[in-house]
Amino acid sequence: MTGPGPIYLDNAATTRPLPAVVERMARAQVELFGNPSSPHAFGPPARRALEDAREFLRGSLGAAALVFTSGGSEADCLGIVGSAAMRPPGRVLMAQSDHPALLRTDALLARWRHHAAVLPVGPHGDLPPETLFEALGQDVRTVALMYGHNELGTLCRLGELVELVRRVAPEAHVHVDLVQTYGKLPFDLDECGVDSVAVSGHKFHGPRGAGFLALSSTARIAPLQLAGGQEGGLRGGTENVAGAVGLAVAAEHALCHQASTAAHTASLADLVFRTVRGALPEAERLGHPERRLPHILSMRLPGVVGQTLVERCSARGVAFATGSACHGTPGTSPDHGPAGNHVLAAIGFDRRTAREVVRLSFCRDDSVADVEKAAAVIADEATRLLQAAPRPRDEVRPR
Repeated sequence: MTGPGPIYLDNAATTRPLPAVVERMARAQVELFGNPSSPHAFGPPARRALEDAREFLRGSLGAAALVFTSGGSEADCLGIVGSAAMRPPGRVLMAQSDHPALLRTDALLARWRHHAAVLPVGPHGDLPPETLFEALGQDVRTVALMYGHNELGTLCRLGELVELVRRVAPEAHVHVDLVQTYGKLPFDLDECGVDSVAVSGHKFHGPRGAGFLALSSTARIAPLQLAGGQEGGLRGGTENVAGAVGLAVAAEHALCHQASTAAHTASLADLVFRTVRGALPEAERLGHPERRLPHILSMRLPGVVGQTLVERCSARGVAFATGSACHGTPGTSPDHGPAGNHVLAAIGFDRRTAREVVRLSFCRDDSVADVEKAAAVIADEATRLLQAAPRPRDEVRPR
C-alpha cells in the first residue's frame, strides 16, 4: 500500500513476513510449545502441526519427502553434500555464478574426497547445456543447479540440463536451488525429474530461519547433523514447529496468488526500467530477456556508481541493493573475483562495470504509485550523479 514511509524494493534479500504468518507462529509458540517427540499430552499436538505443515509443503512441490532446515543455505548444503556423501568419490558440478550456499560446499565435499568442479556460464549468468554436456561423465556424483538466479533473475534451461544429466550420468543426484523461485513460478519436482530442491521461507513472506529440502522418492541423502535423529534421521535437533507452521501459511498464500503476483511484479520491474532508461538511455537490463524471474530487475547504469546511488536513494526513502545480501567482504571470500562480485565476474564484468550494477526486487504488496515514485527518485539521483561526474580528460576545456 502507498504510504509516507520508506519504499522497500529489496525483496530478493528478504521479505516482510505476512501478518497471518506472524500471528500463527505466535499462537504456535504458546499453544504448541511441547516437544514433538514427547510421549505425554503436550507432544502429539506439536507433532500433528509439524506433520500437517510438512505434508502441505511436500505436496506443493510433488515431492516424496521433506526435511525441515534452518533455511535455504542449509537445505542446499544438505542436498549437495548429503547426496555426494552417499556416493563414491567423484566430481560435483556447479556454476561460477551460483549462490555462495552452493559454491561454499567445496570444503565439505573434500572431506568425502569429492571434487567441486565449477563451470563457466553464459552472458546471462546461466549454465549453457553444451558446457554441462562437456563436463558430464560417469564420475559425476551430484549436479547442483540454480533455477532462478538471485542477482540476475535468469531462469536456467532446467529441462535441457536435467535431460543431459539423466542421459550421460544417470546415477548422479540433481539438486536445484529453488530459493528465489518457490512461490513465484510453478514447479513440480517429480515432473522436472530432479532429486532435491532447497527452499527458504523468508523469500516468500515466511519466517526467517526456516526452510526445507524436498526430496524425490529415489533420492539418497546422508545426514550432516545426527544429534537426536529427527527428520527421518536426516537432520537432528528439536524441530522448529512454529517455523514449520509459518512456512505452510506463507506458502499457501504465495501459491494461491502466484499467477497474479508474477504478472504484477513483472509489470513493476518493466515500469522501473522504462523510467530509468528514459533518463539514462544507455541503461542496460541484465539477465536473460525472456527466461527470467518476474520479480527481479538487475540493471547496469553506465557512469553511475551503484553503491552511491543506493545510499542517495535510501536517504530519500527508497531501498534497493547493488546485489546479493549474501556476499562477504571483498578479498576475504570466494564470492569476490576481479569484478568484486563473483556473479558479475562470471559474466565478464570488470570492477568498473560491476560497480555500475543495481538490483531491485518486488513483491505483491508493492503498489504502482510507490514504485512510480521510487523509479522517479532513482532516475533523478542517477542523472544527478552523471552530471556531477568528472568529464573525460579530452572533454575538459583548458583555462
